[in-house]
Amino acid sequence: MSTFTENTSTGTTNTGSGTSIWKILAIVVAILVVVSLIGPIVKAVFWLGLLALAVVGAYSLFKSKS
Repeated sequence: MSTFTENTSTGTTNTGSGTSIWKILAIVVAILVVVSLIGPIVKAVFWLGLLALAVVGAYSLFKSKS
């Protein structure tokens, strides 16, 4: 697939040597999606960690009483 385009009626020539605007847009969108997913994932891991600490603490309390 060649990015070389030539339009002789208007006299414009694009050699395609630069980065395509669609590649830049795709990279920006991918970065925004990743950044938007990091927050909820960290929040979920935090709450799962607190739940695990509560379970371990409750187990330790019941184990120490018996």
